[in-house]
Amino acid sequence: MKKFFLTCLLTLLLAAPAVAAADIYDLQSRAEAGDADAQFTLGRMYETGQDAYVDYYEAAKWYEMAAAQGVSGAQTNLGRMYDEGRGVTQDKAMAARLYQQAAAQNHPDAIRNLALLYAKGEGIERDVDMAAKLFKQAAENGNAEAQYNLGTMHRDGIGVARDINAALDYFSRAIEQGHVPASLAAADIYFVGHGVDKDLARAAELYRKPAENGDLRAQQQLALLYYEGSGVAQSFGEAARWYRKAAAGGDADSQFMLGTMYAEGQGVPRNDREAVAWFEKAARGGHVEAQSTLGLMYREGRGVEQSDKMAFKWFDKAARQGEPVAQFNLADHYLKGKGVLPDLVKCYAWVLLAAEQGNSEAAGALGQVKGLLDPSQVSMAEVEARRYRAAYK
Repeated sequence: MKKFFLTCLLTLLLAAPAVAAADIYDLQSRAEAGDADAQFTLGRMYETGQDAYVDYYEAAKWYEMAAAQGVSGAQTNLGRMYDEGRGVTQDKAMAARLYQQAAAQNHPDAIRNLALLYAKGEGIERDVDMAAKLFKQAAENGNAEAQYNLGTMHRDGIGVARDINAALDYFSRAIEQGHVPASLAAADIYFVGHGVDKDLARAAELYRKPAENGDLRAQQQLALLYYEGSGVAQSFGEAARWYRKAAAGGDADSQFMLGTMYAEGQGVPRNDREAVAWFEKAARGGHVEAQSTLGLMYREGRGVEQSDKMAFKWFDKAARQGEPVAQFNLADHYLKGKGVLPDLVKCYAWVLLAAEQGNSEAAGALGQVKGLLDPSQVSMAEVEARRYRAAYK
């Protein structure tokens, strides 16, 4: 009985591919005989790899045959392949012609893609009015991408009158279809109160889906709202959770904030080593505040072995980018010779720069430091300050 069952199962497993293969052979026979629908289906199979292997050249070949017979889907897909240069040499003008053919048959994707070419002036003369008209046509047919594009045009007043309410209406239609960028765009409008009343609760609601889909800025914005308790109940734990997601994705601002939360024990257990690890990631990515803070951690020996030399290194990086706290701390290192040879000229130059940016400690120390220099040294320091200022401004 067991042997019989295995034999039957093996027969079924072997028979299944044969049936599928027979279907494909039949489809190809009909396509070769001139059946436009079969040609389109075969092209799509080769493009997507469904029931076949991916072969863009074969896909383009079959789409071209179906497009020549007026199949709007084939015209659209072949246009997209010319648009992107997949399976054919990229040719925006050819893409535009194919989109026009499909758009004449009211194919919503073709209308939207043609609108994009008009908006960018690619393969066709730029015409934002025509782009807006086509986006509207596709949007009214339910195309989510067109709804989003038309929303951005109303938001920015490109090709249509600037109308934030109309923008939100089109964004809302796209959001109902799960369009993530539309959700992000609408969230930004409510976050800043761009033409509507500021509504942080609505912004938080709209940021959530893009954030869950991995959008770094949405994660960062949602984290900020939880951190400040704006539009949502304040929760350092939730803030840390979203900052961690954005930080893991490489967002330097979020890496800095997560480091700060570890340093202060907000929403996470206080852990100076963990704080330093995140500060260093952000600092190496060019985040100026993280560089300055990392200098403080090295100077105080928090989470790392105390090192005036490393503190000087990070203060110097941040100071040369115009960060006033780092500039004042760097001046202190030059004054006392911590991690660097003492240099009163450089000390005064950095105190001067920090003071002119409103650092109160630097402003208070300015006269005292100046009193340590002779007039020629003061002039040298002022020249140094001009040189540093020009570099970061």
